[in-house]
Amino acid sequence: MFLVVLGTVVAAFAGRLRVPAPSLLVVAGLVVGLLPSFPPVHVPPDVVSLVVLPPLLWAASEELPWRDLRAVWRPVTVLAVGSASNAGATLPGQTAQRGAGGPGWTR
Repeated sequence: MFLVVLGTVVAAFAGRLRVPAPSLLVVAGLVVGLLPSFPPVHVPPDVVSLVVLPPLLWAASEELPWRDLRAVWRPVTVLAVGSASNAGATLPGQTAQRGAGGPGWTR
């Protein structure tokens, strides 16, 4: 319950400090994570990619003005296409190397 209250307070004060809320929440999470009184929390990567990242990306996209996006559309497009192409080219090979499942053509 403490973490929920802390997250709410940090997100509420982010606007007053003129700092993006996700950035301030990451800093607060790091501080709490470094405290020795809290037990370690193990979160599977699937939970992070399916539950945590989509709301953060949505919130960030809601706060980005179209004018700013138009100003940086070329680097954003290059990075998006480049990272998606890199993931598409390397992940099947890594999955097959590790013996994990996946589509039949990766085996």
